[in-house]
Amino acid sequence: MLLQKDKKVIGEIIKRERKTKKLTQANLAELVGLNEKQISRIEAGQNFPTYLTFVKLVEVLDLDLKEFESAGTKLNLIQQELISIIKSSSEYELRLFLEIIKPLRKCLKQ
Repeated sequence: MLLQKDKKVIGEIIKRERKTKKLTQANLAELVGLNEKQISRIEAGQNFPTYLTFVKLVEVLDLDLKEFESAGTKLNLIQQELISIIKSSSEYELRLFLEIIKPLRKCLKQ
């Protein structure tokens, strides 16, 4: 089952490769038979491409499907490591982590 974060990962990979190939969204849209707005929504992680569109994007951008697999795996490994740290921490350590993470996260969002 695909999740919201998968939309972002797919979009980021497509955008990165489009820019690497020095294509505009309009150029890419023309090559795969979409309009520029559809490409924009896919890259922004707002929409999933249909299966046929995904296949065309992979072909046009000469993507390796393993890129999509490893992109999601990297995040999962980081999440697993954080969960492991949390599970093995004392209550004192957890409180300390929380005191550090909350302001840091707020700062990063700005």
